[in-house]
Amino acid sequence: MTDSLRGPGPVHGFWSTTASSWVIEIACVDRPDFLCFDAQHGRGLDQLTTTMFSALAGSGVHGMVRVPVNDPSEIGRALDLGASGVMVPMVNNAAEAQQAVRAFKYAPDGDRSYGMQTPRIDALATEYRPICAIQIETAEALSNVDAIAGVEGIDWLYIGPADLGLSIGGVSGSDVQAVFNGSHSLANELTESFTAVVSACQSNGVLPGLHCSSGEATRVAQDHGFRVASVATDASEMRAGMSRQLKQARQ
Repeated sequence: MTDSLRGPGPVHGFWSTTASSWVIEIACVDRPDFLCFDAQHGRGLDQLTTTMFSALAGSGVHGMVRVPVNDPSEIGRALDLGASGVMVPMVNNAAEAQQAVRAFKYAPDGDRSYGMQTPRIDALATEYRPICAIQIETAEALSNVDAIAGVEGIDWLYIGPADLGLSIGGVSGSDVQAVFNGSHSLANELTESFTAVVSACQSNGVLPGLHCSSGEATRVAQDHGFRVASVATDASEMRAGMSRQLKQARQ
């Protein structure tokens, strides 16, 4: 069901902070590999419905959720809604990664509670394997990245560059283009960090991911070994497009 998201890639996705069914429909026109709903910094899980995930599946697009915290109830709810995978933020060590992995699995291998499921998914079927994506966003996580990547059950290590930059040097690393071309104030530190994550993933059969927010940055990221990337965020693209048109009108 999610084998196309497990490799070898590249895997390209859109990022949604709006949880709008209309935006989802627009985003699916060009068939990204996945669409990730940001329930950490965007609309919460209470805005999502099983219908949204079924609509995505019908379009051939995998629906994912970034949960607010590494908590079994949050992860379980996202999976119960029908998400093809869950992204877990702020994981700092192997123990926290193992906690996240266990939230994806039923007993005796995990801690997930069995309950009402979306009709299109048999949650106990052997082929049901949602993507477990662990975010690397802190200096502590970097120091433990090899151990985290070695935790069985992880599919992606996905870098959150904004928080990683803040943790390393107090400056957001969200402009990955500037990191790659050397113009970012933390270019050397972040480039070394990116390389460390890619290396850990390659050694453990995990896909390395990076939040890029542009196609151009994604292409450069792929040249540096990344196999998963977000290429656009709905709210940012709408704001940029409308702002551009208004500026042109006022010239």
